[in-house]
Amino acid sequence: MAQTPAFSDGLVWFKESLSALRRQPVALPGIVIFSTLVSGLLSGFPFIGAILASCWMPFGAVLTGYAARDTLEGRVPSYQMLSQIFRDAPSRWPLLGIGLLSSLWFEVEMVIFDYLGADAIAAWKITEKGIDFESVMANLPVTAFVTTVVLYVPLLMMTVFAPLLVADKRQALGKRLFYSFFGVLRNLPPVVVFVVLLFGLTAGSGLILEALFAAVGLPNALPYVAPLLIAVLSTVSQAGIWVMYRDLFEQVRRGSV
Repeated sequence: MAQTPAFSDGLVWFKESLSALRRQPVALPGIVIFSTLVSGLLSGFPFIGAILASCWMPFGAVLTGYAARDTLEGRVPSYQMLSQIFRDAPSRWPLLGIGLLSSLWFEVEMVIFDYLGADAIAAWKITEKGIDFESVMANLPVTAFVTTVVLYVPLLMMTVFAPLLVADKRQALGKRLFYSFFGVLRNLPPVVVFVVLLFGLTAGSGLILEALFAAVGLPNALPYVAPLLIAVLSTVSQAGIWVMYRDLFEQVRRGSV
């Protein structure tokens, strides 16, 4: 089962995630961007786009996780890992199962959101210039938002480490969802520390860049560099998932569980 790290390990994970970005500032973000682009392209397919994107997500998680692993172990991450992941038959179907579970969960959440938020959204006004912002703010579907977020948290806990657990050990999907959920739950303090630090980096980077652009007379430049900033922050996030997985599930990786 999962290890029990100290509260301060959240800071250690965060520093190591930044270290991964410094070691491979091109190759690692490139793989993270590739995974994101594939998800976006698949989601564009009519009718089945959401399902395809959800099914890709576990494979993308293993790809970016292994890329972070190779980076931290002194190797250059390669896209060849993707073919190895798809050729690994024992883990292929469980990974697809994670994607299908996520897709079904999202669909149920959307139905619940539409049901709870229908009255508030119906009160939004549409003018010639588009949706009236004041009517939106006056009729926010707060209950719908809160409910869907609360329902999403268990899914996130079950699936954040499950793809790597499946690929590493090739064991039953249900067992890996269980390990992922309780791995997060039992180690919530350091995980929360990592998430808070990542949020702080995100907010702080945006504010600093906005201030710098304003100081040099380019107040509207932030949207143009936002994609690069998102790529950097996504890389730190994905590297962090591998680092946390490595430490929390060391016994599983060694085959003692």
